[in-house]
Amino acid sequence: MDKQNETAAQLTRFREATRELDSVYAAFPKACGLSEAEYWSLVAVYEGLETQSRISAQLYLSRQTLNSAFRQLRRKGLVQLEPYADNQRSKRAVLTDEGRRFVETNVLRMHRIEERAWAKLTGEERRLLPELTRRFSALVRRELALTAEPELRQETDTPAP
Repeated sequence: MDKQNETAAQLTRFREATRELDSVYAAFPKACGLSEAEYWSLVAVYEGLETQSRISAQLYLSRQTLNSAFRQLRRKGLVQLEPYADNQRSKRAVLTDEGRRFVETNVLRMHRIEERAWAKLTGEERRLLPELTRRFSALVRRELALTAEPELRQETDTPAP
């Protein structure tokens, strides 16, 4: 097999694996009755992120998508927005008591499933998987920024490791 065909075959296998993993992670929110944006926003709040702008940046979600997710999370009684004591215009997201129970019942169950699967990887696999995934993501973002329309450049402008 020549190098170009080998690269194409490798990328095809990688894309298939990525879609498979995306499908697994899409099952987490569905199992809890949430959208993906709601689920990952709830996880971010649970993990200590307070502002929608920081959550939006970490999850690579548009502000519109995140606002919609937060509207649903507030409607379901899982999250509330509270003003900061020193800045009444800025609000921080906090879990309600019901939200904390929801996370402990649903999200942490998913984390335990994930941890059991992770433990079955070798130490080297556990080290390499996030490292290579982040490196490849950064490289794709860099390539996208070089060729994308100007409005996409600012969203993908991340240096490669």
